[in-house]
Amino acid sequence: MLDSQTCISRKKPNSLDLDKWQRTVDLMAELYHSACGTIVQFRQGEFNAVRASLNEDNFLQQDSSWPWEMKSFCRKIIETGKGLYVNDPANDAQWSDADPVCKGPVRSYLGLPIYWPDGNLFGTICVIDTKKTDYDEPFLKLLEQFRDLINADLKMVYQYEELKSLALTDELTGINNRRGFNHLAEQRLKDAHRFEKLIGIVFIDIDNMKITNDEHGHKAGDTCLTTVSDLLSMTSRDSDIIARVGGDEFLVMLLVEDESDIENFCSRLSEKFDQTARNKTFLEKTSLSFGHVIAHPKQNISLVSLIEQADKNMYTHKRAKE
Repeated sequence: MLDSQTCISRKKPNSLDLDKWQRTVDLMAELYHSACGTIVQFRQGEFNAVRASLNEDNFLQQDSSWPWEMKSFCRKIIETGKGLYVNDPANDAQWSDADPVCKGPVRSYLGLPIYWPDGNLFGTICVIDTKKTDYDEPFLKLLEQFRDLINADLKMVYQYEELKSLALTDELTGINNRRGFNHLAEQRLKDAHRFEKLIGIVFIDIDNMKITNDEHGHKAGDTCLTTVSDLLSMTSRDSDIIARVGGDEFLVMLLVEDESDIENFCSRLSEKFDQTARNKTFLEKTSLSFGHVIAHPKQNISLVSLIEQADKNMYTHKRAKE
């Protein structure tokens, strides 16, 4: 999902057209005959000018930033969630001492709040001038139209990121699905080859899952799956890649020093699962089977081949327990 605390101008989502935002603020400055049109993001206690109009007399540059602590018009909008128009701040008792006015060139400010689709404030869209203004009602409504365009863009980005997340994530467990695993694992293999690191792949299967479903129902089966995914998340490191890749099958990719690292990982996971199963009647007939393989950096072997080998090793382990 899209992180609302990410600086949009420094880490742009692929689905967001910031060139469109640039054209928007340029048009704002032209239509209002103002020194500055800008779109500002508020995040982590700081305001950042994502885009600022490119007219020569603009005093505000793209990526300019200022802290929350500074008295500013944008801060007022974030505090109230309402639009703000101050046509002559130099002669306004509330604003004459604000840094952008008393230490800067701002002599007029018109701004509206911009929202993320979840209702949280993204920031502001502003028309700022170095002279006193007297905008009538149509100009105020015009900025609302520009604001709505930016809100629509953020909604589209949010929906795109959500769909992308759903395409790469298992709906039940919240961890990667096979597509997500393949996407991340292919890059990890390339990095391991480049930096001469060992990669381990573990294939995990839940034994007697069908018995659990037949005797206790599919809700119990779902709980079994989420239990394994939760234990995987607890046992794995942040750098490990975990995924549910089939009905009762899971994959893990991890950086290792030798085979004992994989064996220790499997042992810890199995122990935690057995402890959990002992406290849940519907899990008492289940256990985990493991198969693993190590990819050496000088081996020219595909991800598909590694998964197939780990799968075969898992079935060898499963048959040995019968």
